Amino acid sequence: MSEETFCHFHPDTPTRLSCVSCEKSICPKCMVQAAVGFKCPECAKANKSHIEEITPRHLLIGGLAGFIIGTGAGYIWYQLSVYGALISLAIAYAVGFCVSKAISRSIGSKIGLKIQVFAGIITFISIAYNPIVIASFMTQGVFSSLLSGIMAMSLWCTGCIIKILAIVIAVWASVRHFRI
Repeated sequence: MSEETFCHFHPDTPTRLSCVSCEKSICPKCMVQAAVGFKCPECAKANKSHIEEITPRHLLIGGLAGFIIGTGAGYIWYQLSVYGALISLAIAYAVGFCVSKAISRSIGSKIGLKIQVFAGIITFISIAYNPIVIASFMTQGVFSSLLSGIMAMSLWCTGCIIKILAIVIAVWASVRHFRI
């Protein structure tokens, strides 16, 4: 009969599992599924792929690229969304797609949760609070301040279910291209 082993991370838990990398005993509470077998939490953290490593420099470069492309594409969406629901939704998807591709190409095809959230936020700002639209209304005297412009855009975006759906589609389109 074999000797009973205990988890390296939970000493009171008996186990028969071990890490495929370092061979430490692990239990179902702490095991992390790997490409082949299970790893301990330490080995799972150590093997983060280079494609998932996002630095502040990546966020800055990707953010600028996504914001510039998103602002232009969001302005096009704003101008063409009056031509019907189908056109509005199709262009909203294109806005999200363009933002994701701009970010992806500028930072070298990185993936991960951080970049997904980042792309979603940039897309939301680009389409819901488009800086070109707000600036053009401010120069025409429609909005007296930036805050009133942001408030008016909030009311405009939430005033129609198609606009809300378009924003959701744009954010979804940008996030889905950075799958984990």
